[in-house]
Amino acid sequence: MISIVYDVNRYRKILEEWIKRNDIVIELGPHTGKSTVHYLEKTKLTVVVDKSEQSKDYFKNLKSENLKFVKGDVRSFDTIKRVLQITKNCNFLAVDMGGGRYPDTVFKVWAVWSGIFKPKNSIIRNRGLAEFLQKAKIEDKSIKKKFEDSGWLSEWGRAAPYKLKKQLEEFEFWVDV
Repeated sequence: MISIVYDVNRYRKILEEWIKRNDIVIELGPHTGKSTVHYLEKTKLTVVVDKSEQSKDYFKNLKSENLKFVKGDVRSFDTIKRVLQITKNCNFLAVDMGGGRYPDTVFKVWAVWSGIFKPKNSIIRNRGLAEFLQKAKIEDKSIKKKFEDSGWLSEWGRAAPYKLKKQLEEFEFWVDV
């Protein structure tokens, strides 16, 4: 399942309800962990990734054996490699970057990370993506088909690290990485 929300309280409720005991969770953009604390104790492993000093300071003081903090930009291939040293997959991928801003970047980040870690469930908190989905209508019957229920795009997944690195380098066209 791939869920898209904007309301932060709904986002936190979904995290708390859907994350199961012994799940492996990757949370991108946790800021000061206000969403993380709702589910942390039941996970086998939670990897939080954020580039802010505030985040680093908060998670350094949060004592939990199943928590790993990675300071880095989620758009960077180096950050992905550091997370891959901790875990090669996850049950749940949570993405909260900018709330309503940068839907194109948020989608690209989610697509790359979910293609690598292949979660069973994903949640993205972004108003722009939610609005796009509400306004969009698929007009091409060739792409309407039944997909496996998972938290990633099965036809997107990575073929090789080199191809992934090239995809991430494509970010440089849109943002200053």
